[in-house]
Amino acid sequence: MKLLYGSVMLLALLLVNGCGPMTAFPPEVTEGADTNFDFNAWWALPKATVGRKVQLGGRIIQVNERNEGFVIIAAHLPVVEHPAYGPRDIGKRAGEYAIFYAGAITPKSLRPGNRLMVIGTTEQSQVVNVDEVQRNIPSLTAQCLHIWNTGGKEIAEFPYNAGAGYEPLEENTFCLSDR
Repeated sequence: MKLLYGSVMLLALLLVNGCGPMTAFPPEVTEGADTNFDFNAWWALPKATVGRKVQLGGRIIQVNERNEGFVIIAAHLPVVEHPAYGPRDIGKRAGEYAIFYAGAITPKSLRPGNRLMVIGTTEQSQVVNVDEVQRNIPSLTAQCLHIWNTGGKEIAEFPYNAGAGYEPLEENTFCLSDR
């Protein structure tokens, strides 16, 4: 009887955990991050929100490699929970922002079109090269990045089950270890 009760409790616990919200980042990283950050206000006045810990979503436009890491230029996309967790293109033109990340990232993850989420601290706007044109755009310093290797597709377009000829969606989380 105890074995049956224990098995039922374990199954219930697994089901409850499976129905909870997905998280791309470790809990200690998301603590204190503004997940409802007003991107449009920040884009209009980047100096007004310097030093805030935020979570943003986006699509990689281009990546500039630097000695100390990477500058990822991303088009802002809102993070949605359904139909699939992650950033989703809703068809509205959003601004770009620069993400400074001082860590290692796999080359496949840095391809233009890939979707990402970032936890980081807002900084002053920076002059960066976007398509060989210098632009002054809002920036943040990343603590963690979660990147879906979508190649420009929507996350929801990938099947949830691997097998039967489906290509599973590859995703990776990159975090700085000294923070």
